Amino acid sequence: MNNMNNIHQAKQSKLASLPAALLGITIALAASASAFAGGARSLAPAFNIWDPTDVVGTSAVVRTDNSVSASISSLELPPGQAFTMWIVVFNNPEFCATRPCGSPDLFDPDVEGDALFGGGHVVGGSGMGTFAGQVSLGDVSGSALVEIGFPEYAVGLLDPYGAEVHVLLHSHGPRQTGTTLKQQISSFTGGCTTVLGDAYAIAQGPDHIPDAVGECSTIQASIHMP
Repeated sequence: MNNMNNIHQAKQSKLASLPAALLGITIALAASASAFAGGARSLAPAFNIWDPTDVVGTSAVVRTDNSVSASISSLELPPGQAFTMWIVVFNNPEFCATRPCGSPDLFDPDVEGDALFGGGHVVGGSGMGTFAGQVSLGDVSGSALVEIGFPEYAVGLLDPYGAEVHVLLHSHGPRQTGTTLKQQISSFTGGCTTVLGDAYAIAQGPDHIPDAVGECSTIQASIHMP
């Protein structure tokens, strides 16, 4: 528990010291979240996934009876790379092996988790990127689990208010062209020939940030507890 408190305090300290641009992003995301009538809203820091204290942006989540909407903005994305945002829902987080939940929990039937497509585009020259999307109750059409060959685990969003929600940014490496670019910004494996990081394509350090065509990994995250 003390370790979690230390991480939380470090996040808050880093968030307070970030430039005015991030403060503007936070205000904008809060305003965007407020535009959804009803529902429960939350804001959370976004961080480089190998270091939860390294805050680089912020995210907002809005929960309603039938959906979860998410938006995330980061100041430190590799320019010119194609990214997708994934809304990962752990519908029964009390069964997760760890808290916050982790990638292996997606394959625990008791957890009933899923990774759902939330949007994608190419990051501009400034390295700043903003993504937004929504997932609906029971919809598995954008499930990464289906895409990578595990449809039996795909359940979609089942409990909007009780789910632990992770907002992830997945890099597909330098932008390509034509059909490949469309795949890069609309699927989990689009344009990927080499997966960096662990077995779940989660970057374990700066060396796992893609920098060559065909390289992919998830490099940033933001966590919203129920």
